[in-house]
Amino acid sequence: MQAQTDSNPVGYIVILVGLFLSAVSAVVPHFQAGYNLMASVLFTGMLPYIVYGITVPLLRSTLMTVAGLVLVVAHGWLVLTQRIAGNGDYSDGTIYFVPIVLSVLLLPLVGLALKQSGLFGSSSVAQNEPE
Repeated sequence: MQAQTDSNPVGYIVILVGLFLSAVSAVVPHFQAGYNLMASVLFTGMLPYIVYGITVPLLRSTLMTVAGLVLVVAHGWLVLTQRIAGNGDYSDGTIYFVPIVLSVLLLPLVGLALKQSGLFGSSSVAQNEPE
């Protein structure tokens, strides 16, 4: 019996990079003395990677790799413009809005992954039954 290896390690790397980006965006300077962890920014930033993480073990394809790379680039741009280049104020709400939109855009991939894995929709058992 051979051990199974994951054919899409890029998916897990995308999740790790996304969690790092979420942490970078959530730790903001507090006056001149230290840093403040904004839990709402952290959890909102993690949301697209939670949705993406549902599909990684179920759907191992080029589509997942491309979707993950687009997700990281979009979130990286957000963190760069809002946290690194900006002042970390987040008063315009973009830091909350963009990850929620990215999560909603990933939902069709969840449906596709569940359908292809047989966990959702018509199962292969029902198709093979004789009439």
